[in-house]
Amino acid sequence: MAAFHHISLLTKDSHENVRFYTEVLGMRFVKNTVNQDNHRMLHYYYGDYQGAPGSVVTFFIVPHLGHRYENKNFIATIGLKLPQNSLDYWKERFIHYSIDYTINDRQIHLFDPDQVEIILTETDLPPLALDHQVKNEVPVDKQILGLNSSQIHVNDPQATSDFFETFLGWTTIDQRIQLNATDFLEILPTETDKPSHMGRGSADHIAFAVTDDAALEALHQRAEKQGWQIEKIVSRGYFKSLYIREPGGNRMEFATLTPGFTIDEPLEKLGESFALPPFLANQREEIEANVYPEK
Repeated sequence: MAAFHHISLLTKDSHENVRFYTEVLGMRFVKNTVNQDNHRMLHYYYGDYQGAPGSVVTFFIVPHLGHRYENKNFIATIGLKLPQNSLDYWKERFIHYSIDYTINDRQIHLFDPDQVEIILTETDLPPLALDHQVKNEVPVDKQILGLNSSQIHVNDPQATSDFFETFLGWTTIDQRIQLNATDFLEILPTETDKPSHMGRGSADHIAFAVTDDAALEALHQRAEKQGWQIEKIVSRGYFKSLYIREPGGNRMEFATLTPGFTIDEPLEKLGESFALPPFLANQREEIEANVYPEK
């Protein structure tokens, strides 16, 4: 079965971002690190207690970031799944925090501080396993389970659907790829040729889970053979990744399940210090000195 690994976006304000995802949504701040492609940019990760693949939302911190323009192609929405019988709790929580929301059946729609649409969907799933529960005020039987959905917006949905079908064997039915029993990806049409511009709340990529290095290398070889637009295959320390541009121009990542976030911090201390994977550790002084300053 297919599954999400994480989704990565851009934010302007690290403090607002941390407050919303940890205090309001109750996710754990599992990693404070750096964008490995631009060491001036901080990279924050949120997830369940383990930072397990499929639970993770990440943000690149870009102070003074401008408005985003979503036109020809873009990725939108963070869909998150809730355990059974938790919808009323979350409605009350958002009222407490004075956050506007709308209800659609078993879904709550709201926006984060960068105007990213968040969709919380109540499922029939049980709560998080004990070792994945975050230690905070959100009751353990109400905590967010992980990623549930996202949207790819493109000029030619058929070409993007064909990419997923040919490359991965994932079928699109009624604009939707059903990854597993609960999780799905939507492929939706745009109606302009005007270019999109990244800004506050833009999604940089969606990442899908791959079992291990061997499976990732097999994907890499298949992508080369089929002629897809490969950006790179690279170790991020916490996982190994293959980046491909789907035909509509959006970045897709395929990331391994291991080794995970405990390679540079113990599990109980995740997110408490500025972490660098081993291959960047000897550049710590330079990296820390050159991070983009915030206000």
